[in-house]
Amino acid sequence: MIYDLIIFDCDGTLVDSENLSNKVICDMLIEVGIPMTIERAVQLFKGKSFSDITAYIDEHLSKPLKFNFENEFRLRSKIVFEKDLKPMLGAMEFIEALKIPFCIASNGPQIKMETTLAATGLDKYFSNKNTFSAYDINAWKPDPKLMYYSAIAMGCAKGKILVIEDTISGAMAAVNAKMDLKVYAPQNKNKFTSRNMEVFDSYQSLRLDLGF
Repeated sequence: MIYDLIIFDCDGTLVDSENLSNKVICDMLIEVGIPMTIERAVQLFKGKSFSDITAYIDEHLSKPLKFNFENEFRLRSKIVFEKDLKPMLGAMEFIEALKIPFCIASNGPQIKMETTLAATGLDKYFSNKNTFSAYDINAWKPDPKLMYYSAIAMGCAKGKILVIEDTISGAMAAVNAKMDLKVYAPQNKNKFTSRNMEVFDSYQSLRLDLGF
C-alpha cells in the first residue's frame, strides 16, 4: 500500500443511502407542492449540501415553508435508515483488510453519520475520532477544506492520501485538494471518466488495483 491515509465519503460510498435519502426528499417536496421524482432528486441533490435543497425549495415556492424542512427530513430519514439501510457491497470487507489509517469526510452532519454507520454496523470502524463533517467547519465539497481538515486531524497532512468518492462534488474536492482519487461508479462512469477521473465498480476490484 503506497498510501498513508484513505479518506472515504459516506453516503453512496460506504452506505447505500442515496436512493433512500432522495425518496424522502422527493416525498417531502411533493407534499409541499413541488413536482419531483426520485430520479430527478438524485440528479439534482446527490452529493450536494442541504443548502442546495433549501435553495431549490425557495426557488420553486412562492411563500416560505411553515416548518423546518431539514429538521423534518432528518427525522424521517433516520426512521428509514434504521429500517432499510445497508452498507455498500464489499465496503466492510475492504475496511477490515486495511492496514493503514482511514476516516470519513462527509458533506452530511455528524448526527446523520452516527445513524447510518450504526444502522449498517460500520460504527465499529468509525467514531468521532475519524469521522469529519462539513458542518464541523462550515465548508462543503467541492471546497477542499474538508479534505485538508480530515488529513490534519488524522495526522497525515503531509502524507500520501487516497480519497474514495462517488459524486462529482466530492471528487472535485479531492482534485482541488491535490489528493489521489478513486470514484466508486458501478453506473454512470462517463461523467467521471470524461474528467479523467479513475473509477472502480466494486470494492473487490479496488483491492486488486491497490494490491492488497
